[in-house]
Amino acid sequence: MKIFQTERNSDCPCGSGRKFKKCCQERVGEATRRISQTVGMESITAEGLDVIETLGFLCGLRAEDGHMPSPETLGRLLNEAWDEVEQISEIEDEGALSALSLRVQVLLGEKHKLRAIRVPVWQFEFEKDDNTGDNELFHEIVDYLGGPLGRIFIIEAVDSIGMSLLYDDYSDEDIKTLLIALGWLVIDDTRNFFLYTVLHKTAADLAAAEEELDKIRDKYEDANNEELYQELRSLLRRYPVYDQMLSENMKGDIKKTLSAVAGGKLKIETPLYSVLGGISAMLSKLIDMLDTVAAQRRLTAENLPLLEETLFAEGEFRFFFPELTNCLDKAAKESEDSELRDCVNNSLFFLILLSDRKQVAVVKLLYVYCICSFISKLPVAVPGSDIEFRVLGDFYDQPLIERYACHLEFLEMFEEAEHVRDVFRKMGEEEKRKIDLHEDELIELTGSILDKA
Repeated sequence: MKIFQTERNSDCPCGSGRKFKKCCQERVGEATRRISQTVGMESITAEGLDVIETLGFLCGLRAEDGHMPSPETLGRLLNEAWDEVEQISEIEDEGALSALSLRVQVLLGEKHKLRAIRVPVWQFEFEKDDNTGDNELFHEIVDYLGGPLGRIFIIEAVDSIGMSLLYDDYSDEDIKTLLIALGWLVIDDTRNFFLYTVLHKTAADLAAAEEELDKIRDKYEDANNEELYQELRSLLRRYPVYDQMLSENMKGDIKKTLSAVAGGKLKIETPLYSVLGGISAMLSKLIDMLDTVAAQRRLTAENLPLLEETLFAEGEFRFFFPELTNCLDKAAKESEDSELRDCVNNSLFFLILLSDRKQVAVVKLLYVYCICSFISKLPVAVPGSDIEFRVLGDFYDQPLIERYACHLEFLEMFEEAEHVRDVFRKMGEEEKRKIDLHEDELIELTGSILDKA
């Protein structure tokens, strides 16, 4: 299979955004030439050329980073890999082939960048009935990945191999084993060897992770024990495919948790300091949007305020996230609905321990919810004090903000107090004037955003 279907005027596969001819083409061509020269091209098949070309791309696209083996080293070890495979094929040694598959599985477990090469087998289980064994399921998956719809998996696996050569440490023998695996993957007639090897490693990882998780659960009675969290994090780092499976399986729990928050079944009220930057950013954005929204008479997904920069780049996440998880934990304990309580606990596990891009989306959604709730519930009193924010303009009132910061300092929350003062320093007088003029409209728009969220 031709992995890199790249023409001169195509976008460069390295992701730079530049044309291939103006980016990596020269380095790819040079690496391919040097590998070919080392291998010797006298009796190379078309499939062998595909492997060499793929290696040339992996070298050339990353020539200035990491510690990629030289093209000459790869060419020499590729020759040795092909000799070993040919010897096994000639004598039809099934035992040697199985041993070679096990060597590849060891690499898939040892090398950090190869841990991404796993098959989400749980996505196929809906087609598996009670009488279907793992072998039959494996055949079904291999047929799928070996067909046209499996190309994305193949390209991602090749890219992981390239990243592993670049950043992981390898002996010559390990590189030779990896090149055998790459050849299996690239060549159509041998791809099933690679797919079955990955499937067996995937199944072994999931079984090992499940066994280790049971031991960890038995070891700790306190679900909030920090040592428990550390062991769970370590487990999930070692078995990212298990992390991925848990994330996929928790989608329903997350949706139910978010629906319960939106419907008022779960009470989420984070402290003001944890969303003050977001309130300021939200109001500033809404002021800029007033004319547009008035003309459109509605908010759309495209013109909702974006708060990612405030949450992440400006660091409010470190104040918001712990308070969010504390609120969810408290809400779960107070809920009389056992099914909802389980959903919230699973959502907390997802947010705190797993590694999934959807975490960011969930946190952002709850961040917007908490910001809009704060604004829509004015007036709001600060617990344990006589401080009250009655109208939107109070967020721009320096004496009131300073009283709030001093209150936090009294509670020995010095970082939070400095954060509050820092947010206020970024607020503008012109915005305060406009907020006083348009308070009712801004609160109405905030309610619309809550509905959207």
